[in-house]
Amino acid sequence: MIKLILSLSLYSAAVIAESFDLFLEQAIEKSPYLNASALRTDQAILEGSKLTRYENPTLEVERSRFKSDNGYRLGLNQPVRIWGVGEDKERIARSLSSNAKANVAVERSRFIKELSLLYVDYAQNQKLLNLANEELKIAQNINDVSKARYANGTLSKALMLQADVAYFDALSNRAESQKEAVKSYDALREYAGFSEEIAVDADTDFIRFGDEKLNPDLALLTSENDLKASQAKLETHIIESIGVFGEYEKEPDQNIYRAGVSIPLPIFNTKREEKSIQELQIRQNALFFKAQNDRLGLRKKSLTKEITSLETLLQQRKENLKNAQELLGMYQDAYAIANVNLLELYEIKNRRIATQEEIISLQSQMNRSTIEYNYLQGAYNE
Repeated sequence: MIKLILSLSLYSAAVIAESFDLFLEQAIEKSPYLNASALRTDQAILEGSKLTRYENPTLEVERSRFKSDNGYRLGLNQPVRIWGVGEDKERIARSLSSNAKANVAVERSRFIKELSLLYVDYAQNQKLLNLANEELKIAQNINDVSKARYANGTLSKALMLQADVAYFDALSNRAESQKEAVKSYDALREYAGFSEEIAVDADTDFIRFGDEKLNPDLALLTSENDLKASQAKLETHIIESIGVFGEYEKEPDQNIYRAGVSIPLPIFNTKREEKSIQELQIRQNALFFKAQNDRLGLRKKSLTKEITSLETLLQQRKENLKNAQELLGMYQDAYAIANVNLLELYEIKNRRIATQEEIISLQSQMNRSTIEYNYLQGAYNE
C-alpha cells in the first residue's frame, strides 16, 4: 500500500493533472459500454426493416398423371397487406429507432452522472488528504516547539509527551486519508475504463445548468410509451393481410387459368379485446408519464432549495475559517513564547481543522446535489 501511495504521489507530482472535463471527454470516447450501447440504434433500424418487409410469395408446382398424357399445375400466392397495416408497421419501426436512441442517451447521461459523483468522492478525499498533510505540519511544528520548551524548562514532560502523541495521531490520520484517497482514485479510474494511471485535478466544482431539456428518464419513458402504443395499434387490425393467388393448370385436353383472393373471415376473432387493451395502454402511459414528471419536478424544487441552503452555509463557514486561521496563527506564536498553554492551542487547532473539514463536506454535498439537478434538467443528454 505504501508503495502504491508513493507511486501515486510521485506520478501526480510529475505529470500535470488534467481537468475533469477533459477526463470525462476521454472516458466517454473510450467507454466500451457506451460504444456497445450506441450499436443499439443500428440494431433497431434493422429490426424495423425486418418488421416492415413484405412476406415472400409461395410457389406451388404439381405434376399430374392422366390416362393418356401428363399434366401439371403452377400456383403463385402473395400475401398483400390491408390498407393501414403497412403504416402501422412503419410507425413501430420508427418507434423502435426512437426507443433505441433514448436508451443510448439515458445510458450516456447516467454514465456522466455516476462518473461525476465518483469524481466528487475523489476530489473530497484529495482535499481531506491535503488537509491531513497540513494538520500533520501543524502538529509537527507544535511538537518541535514543545520539545524546545521542555529542553529549556518552560514545559512539563507530560505536556511535551502529549504533543508527541498528537503528532503521531496526525501521522496516522494522514495514512488513513491516503488510503481513502487511493481507494476513491481507483474507483474513479475503474469506472471510467482507464487501465493506466492518469492524473486528474481535484478543483472542479459543478454549476447548475439553466437551460431545461427533456429529462433522459422521461424521454425514455415517452419512447417506450410510443412503442407500446404502436404495437397495440397494430394488434387491433381485424385483418392484417389477404392472399392474392394465380394458377395455371395444364391438362391433356384443356388449359385452366385461375385468379382469386384468400380473405380471413373475422367471425370469432374481432380483435375487440385488443382494442380495449390499446385504450387502457394509452391511459396507463399517460398516468405513468404524469406521475414521473410530477415526481421529477418536486425533486428539482427540493434540490434547488437544498443547493441554496448549502451555498449560504458554505459562505458562513468560509468566513469562520478566516477567523480560525488568524486565531491559530496568533496562538502558535503565543505558544512559542509560553503565553498560552498546550491544551488551548490544540483546541484552537482542532476547531480550525474541523471548520475546514466541514467546508470540504459542504462543497461536496453541493456538488452532488448539483450533479443530480443537472441530470434531471437533461444537461447530460447527447
